[in-house]
Amino acid sequence: MPKPKAFLKQAKPKPTKEHTLDTADNFQAAGVDFEEAAGKWRAGDAAKSMRFFQRAADVYAQGLVKFPQSIDLAYNKARVQLEIATHPILVDQLQQPLRNALEEALASHRYVLQLDPDSADALFNTSQVLTSIAEDLAGSEDDEGGDAQALKILHEALDLQSRCLSVQEHTYQEFLEQEHLANQQGDAADSQETVTAASDGHAHQGDAEEEGEWFNVVEPVTHDTLIDTVLAQLGTLTTFCSILSSSPEAAPAHTMSWVEERSASLVQKVQEFSADQPARLQEIALAKANLVSTMLEAGYRSAKVDVETYKRERDAAFAAPDLRLETSPEGLIANARSLLALNSALADAENGDAQSRSTLRWNVLTASIANLKSASAVQGVSQEDLATTHLLRGDASLYLCAMAFPPVLHQTAKDTAAQNCKNAAVYYRNASRLGQDKEEKDISSLKSAVAEYLQAYSQGGADLSLIFNASPRDHGWTAEQLEDMVAEKLVPQALLF
Repeated sequence: MPKPKAFLKQAKPKPTKEHTLDTADNFQAAGVDFEEAAGKWRAGDAAKSMRFFQRAADVYAQGLVKFPQSIDLAYNKARVQLEIATHPILVDQLQQPLRNALEEALASHRYVLQLDPDSADALFNTSQVLTSIAEDLAGSEDDEGGDAQALKILHEALDLQSRCLSVQEHTYQEFLEQEHLANQQGDAADSQETVTAASDGHAHQGDAEEEGEWFNVVEPVTHDTLIDTVLAQLGTLTTFCSILSSSPEAAPAHTMSWVEERSASLVQKVQEFSADQPARLQEIALAKANLVSTMLEAGYRSAKVDVETYKRERDAAFAAPDLRLETSPEGLIANARSLLALNSALADAENGDAQSRSTLRWNVLTASIANLKSASAVQGVSQEDLATTHLLRGDASLYLCAMAFPPVLHQTAKDTAAQNCKNAAVYYRNASRLGQDKEEKDISSLKSAVAEYLQAYSQGGADLSLIFNASPRDHGWTAEQLEDMVAEKLVPQALLF
């Protein structure tokens, strides 16, 4: 998820040990002090960082009781709550369900929009909260109709992002007009004042020379600002299509047509904004490729796109010259994920028989592994991306192994089943070793044990208890993970249950 936009960049007064909380500025100063302390501890002590962030939110909330019309206090409270509910390090420290934390952040953002309906940053951040809620809802077994509700929430998020972009475009146009007028007058001082005044948020004048006085500095809207907002919309639309792929019945029949119209409009806009921004072309090309991939998957799963079109247009999207895949670990990993999604769609499809699709699936999976191998070899690849390449190579290898068993019984898969399982086990072990997230490390460790079990099975037999004995967690968690692997068709059900 994109990072929440900064609303105000405050110039702090000289720090004091204690703040007398009798003005909105004093509440703001106290809250910022807590935020700065939280930032210092975030990397070293997540629990302490969370406590400081919570104190900041509490101070902003206390200030709003006395000054309910303070946009700055309202925004800062909402922004901190969004940080608490979405930052991976802080989420682990939550003392309440994630959904509750997100709902609190959403309520705070809606209050900001009541005070200032045209705040571009508040509109943007509210859309980020909604997207996080939708992602939490999607596929949740505890929420009946969760996917349909998630799609509705994402629709609102897209509408807010559109409003945000409209505000920014209007502000940018005003800036250009004022700049042009200033240039005609040849008044450099007026031109500089215009640049400072044209912004996408609120600016309240203050005496910067008076000690303890706060003033707000906001940056002007630029083409980069506009590109960021459109990319966020493309990302939200990609999430929308991803949920639609898993639950085609959760949306009306005309939904794909709406998605296509919206995506075409966004692509046209981002092309206009990036005409003089060559440094952003790779990022834009990747966002477009990811969206095209999920749109094609949704279309294929709803029987609106045939497999030939799916494969051809997917390949074309990731062959875009601006992607420069050979030097981009992120792009190569995205391509590999897209290929794995195509494999899953083919495996799940009811049209056609498993045998007729097996050769295409084999080629898709081996292409995915090749992309991941290339990504791991790119100079400067991050440890996080490297761990991801190993995890996905493990998945792709396990899919190849699964094709050796009914109903597919692909001949090459049968001949190489033991080797594919052995490869998968090694990749998963590497992913567990390199990964930073505890949940992902444990899942990778379990998958490695499953791969070893399947290797033994393909060579004549194995004891299922070996998986449970090697699991890093209890039997209940292990059984749930195995059920997920069967549902994803990583492992044939007959081999585990």
